[in-house]
Amino acid sequence: MGFFIFPTSAMDGEMKVLITLFIFLTLLAVTPLQSKGANPEELIKFSSAFFTNLAVHEYGHAIVGSSVGGEGISVTFFSKQKNNLFLGYTSTKKLEDKAYPSFALGGEIGANLSFEYALQSYRKNPTTYNKALLFFSGTDFLWYSLYTFYLNNDNPDADPNILVKETGISRDMILSIAMTQSLLNGYRVVSGKDRVVPYFTYNKDSIGFHVKVPF
Repeated sequence: MGFFIFPTSAMDGEMKVLITLFIFLTLLAVTPLQSKGANPEELIKFSSAFFTNLAVHEYGHAIVGSSVGGEGISVTFFSKQKNNLFLGYTSTKKLEDKAYPSFALGGEIGANLSFEYALQSYRKNPTTYNKALLFFSGTDFLWYSLYTFYLNNDNPDADPNILVKETGISRDMILSIAMTQSLLNGYRVVSGKDRVVPYFTYNKDSIGFHVKVPF
């Protein structure tokens, strides 16, 4: 499981255009642009935030997988797996079937921790890096699910596809959860308050999505 790039076989022109557009819109959404063009230093901070979230996502799989009994866990980046190229890929040699959904959700649990760290850092010092990390970690589950279901649905190692297969939860339900999480994360950033806090839970037998309302 991990972040998928594209099959090593040739992609059709329409798919290349869609992925290029997706990347461009993401860059546009979080990269501060100046009248004379993007500041290279800002772009470096933006890129650093992306790869920070990628690393936390993959090691989230590893930590959660280990906690539910996974053995032989390995994390690789920019690797070829099953004739596909992955930005990040986490695998396990041994894991009970009932614990597999928790392993699949581990990346989002990691991204959620990354968001909490970025949020506290942003409130103290709203740097470009913190803003970008908020975006990537706060919308990780949403854009990964959208990409998987609409551009990469034939990849069995994509986390959202694993969750559908292993739990029986529909794609629409997963997208609803991902959208809710992203909206609530965005509300916390804009409002500066933590009136509602979305989070995931897991154990060896189950996974859950919750919304906490602190008093």
